[in-house]
Amino acid sequence: MATFDSQTVPLIEQAIALGETAPEDRIDDALDRHQGDALAVIREGIPQRLAIKAKQQLMLANEYLRYFKELQQQVPHASQCHQPELVADFRAQIKELNAYVDRLNTYPKLQNLGDAFPALMDMNINQARVNTLTSLFHRFRLCVLGDDTPAIVDGLTGEKGDAIANAFINAFAAKQGLPHPTASQNMADEMAEDDAPILDDMGDEQAIEEDTEQDNSESDEPETELATEISQPISAVKFSNMPLNDCIQKQTKLFTIQQSQELSLLNCQFNPTDIVTLQDLSAFNNLDTLSLKGGTLSTLGNLNSNNLKTLMLTDMKVTDFSGKNLQLDSLFLSRISSNNWPSLIELNVQTISIDKTVNCAELKTLLASKKLIPIHPGLSPTDMAERMQQAETNGIPLLMLECAI
Repeated sequence: MATFDSQTVPLIEQAIALGETAPEDRIDDALDRHQGDALAVIREGIPQRLAIKAKQQLMLANEYLRYFKELQQQVPHASQCHQPELVADFRAQIKELNAYVDRLNTYPKLQNLGDAFPALMDMNINQARVNTLTSLFHRFRLCVLGDDTPAIVDGLTGEKGDAIANAFINAFAAKQGLPHPTASQNMADEMAEDDAPILDDMGDEQAIEEDTEQDNSESDEPETELATEISQPISAVKFSNMPLNDCIQKQTKLFTIQQSQELSLLNCQFNPTDIVTLQDLSAFNNLDTLSLKGGTLSTLGNLNSNNLKTLMLTDMKVTDFSGKNLQLDSLFLSRISSNNWPSLIELNVQTISIDKTVNCAELKTLLASKKLIPIHPGLSPTDMAERMQQAETNGIPLLMLECAI
């Protein structure tokens, strides 16, 4: 792992730096500047600048993939971390995002507003994917580290244990820029001699820690109960839906997540015959982004998550979209079938994007609702601009359709 980190950490640092969006490239701000004129935003040069960054990100991803593949080959086949399919998944995502870069290069040539809005949506979604691709796969290293923990613990006895302990101490000291203690006994002697903790200059931090302990001792019972509600061991969560349970267990093992509050992003791929319900996600308070693919989703009504901002559904049948407990920023629907599209009207969401719909005629009911402002290829550029401005001004959800209804 030390070798892998030395090879990849510089790549991750570069990817994070590249992922910072410059103020002039923020699409929402650009739309505000141009009063909803998507074509004017395109002409600002945002696609060209994003294409340069995306190419650089994908070059880093390809370089990282080489080391990632080598690490996978070294993981024992009996380990839960031996998942060669991740390499194929990494390659597939790089291929998809290369196609996105190719599209970016065509966007400066767009001539009408009807093509400009889907282009902005494409940039909004896929630039985020480009910026997080390498970091997402880098979390795999946590699985390898966690997988080795039992062997390390077994070795912490006798002289061998002392050597491992000292190695950890020295490594930590080097990381923090502190002097390297040569042995644990020397440290103990110094502590006994001075009758003070190591790092005397951190007395203020010790005082803060003591104050914290005192505050905790004075805390009343309701606060303790609230803390328990916010987070709990994932092993203690009782799942009622097995497809969702299998997905969460796999992802938490992969990234060595143990507490429910540590799960902020969940990406699940279900079997076509799976029936998926989402009430179990109420235990994961920090879930921000949810991506589901395959199977049948019964309803969004039992999904109770105040922090969920982005929901992506792909290749699914959705029985009911209504979800009064949700306040989403973005809902992305791709290759979705449903017998209850009108239920989408009651969903509290800022932007709904529907593409590759199985049957566009079924979406006509959404166009008649005053609770949604639809934008679709059948509108004139002037109408699109006016509707975009209306949604922005009145706070009405914007419905972006691929269908020319």
